[in-house]
Amino acid sequence: MKRVLWVAIIGLIVIILGVGLYIGLVKFEWEKPVIKLASDSRYITQNLSFRVEDRKSGIAEIKLEIVQEGRALSILSEKFVKGTAAVEKSVPMLPLPKGLKDGDAQIRITAWDHSWNHGNQVSLEKPVVIDTKPPQLNVLGAQHYINLGGAGLVTYRASKGLAKSGVQVGELFFPGFLIGKDRYLAYFALPYDSQRGTSFAVTGEDHPGNRVKISFRPIIKAKGFKKDQIQISDGFLKNVIPYFTERDANLKGSPVEIFLYLNQKQREIDHQQVKKICQETTPQPLWSGTFLRFPNAKPMASFAQDRTYLHNGKEIDRQTHLGVDLASLGQSPVPAANTGRVAFAGPLGIYGNTVVIDHGSGLFSMYSHLSRIETEAKKEIKRGDILGHSGTTGMAGGDHLHYSMMIHGVFVNPIEWWDEHWIRDNLELKMKLFDAPAHPSPQAQEVQPQKTGQKQTKKTSKR
Repeated sequence: MKRVLWVAIIGLIVIILGVGLYIGLVKFEWEKPVIKLASDSRYITQNLSFRVEDRKSGIAEIKLEIVQEGRALSILSEKFVKGTAAVEKSVPMLPLPKGLKDGDAQIRITAWDHSWNHGNQVSLEKPVVIDTKPPQLNVLGAQHYINLGGAGLVTYRASKGLAKSGVQVGELFFPGFLIGKDRYLAYFALPYDSQRGTSFAVTGEDHPGNRVKISFRPIIKAKGFKKDQIQISDGFLKNVIPYFTERDANLKGSPVEIFLYLNQKQREIDHQQVKKICQETTPQPLWSGTFLRFPNAKPMASFAQDRTYLHNGKEIDRQTHLGVDLASLGQSPVPAANTGRVAFAGPLGIYGNTVVIDHGSGLFSMYSHLSRIETEAKKEIKRGDILGHSGTTGMAGGDHLHYSMMIHGVFVNPIEWWDEHWIRDNLELKMKLFDAPAHPSPQAQEVQPQKTGQKQTKKTSKR
């Protein structure tokens, strides 16, 4: 009898332990939810984004509060069905919810899971700063001038630190750079094919995401660009096409078909690569003075020249020439036009052996069709240093240098940069405005924060 009783007692203990173990391991989950903020910014920005995960019982409830001056303001409270393993939220914070003001505050995110006994609870707290006042920009200089296809410079001061700023030209954005305490500059371009009514504005965005926009209207000097007809002879095709077919076995078709592929699609590929190269730049200007011209060279083709290509008397293509062609003696040494850093050195499609120099703040120069390259990427270059020698690599009909200037990958007229008076009037004098007394800029507009960056409407790119 006693034996039966002991067996019953032991069995009951085992059952109790089993139930307890089940509750402890299954129902009473020990693992808490995990909360992660999407940004480590110390400011309240336009959207407060975060993610909550619980891979076991799932998320039961989430609460978001902003604590300021000892008072907790509920921003979000949401419950979820069992099995919800992950939740991502992006909560609009601007304009500020009623009850909050500029100053110090604290984010508090609390989450519960579906485990037993009201679930596991976890909180994430982070001190932040609420700042809804847009920066003030002081654009220096009363008037700006720019040539169609040319370059310009805007200098400006900011009342506080900027996360991003620059010049908007139509749908193109040209980033600005901090070059000293509260001092910024931005080179910008007016593409050769810009239409009437193109808008111009200086924009700034501070770290909390407040934005300001100041429109300006430069005086635009219209430029007429030359036109040319280029005869594509069978002899030219015989000399040029092998350069490409030897490097790309996939190039198939007649000589004319291969030429058209190179002149159209490969040209666009090359221009996209140039834009990519120009995305990385030294913030500070590296150059000074006028840019050197390829010495003792005759101009063979001008910037933005509209080219019609003829084969056997028939038009087969049209493109725009985005540089200046200069011819000297065969394989003449090619000097760097100004001081900078080599951003690229190597073959570049139709441009053949090419060197691209970063002159700082988004300004670049390009040297193409070189017979050989005598420099390398990342090398520091001084004005006049030899980069290589002129040649016929790529799609060149004779020994010459194709020379281009770019601002953030947008081609501009190189001739301006050879002109001492243009450099002084449009660039150097703008830099001296930093030393003049500050005056507030008119037409300042506060705008909602948004992502900025190099944006461009896709066009058929022509050389």
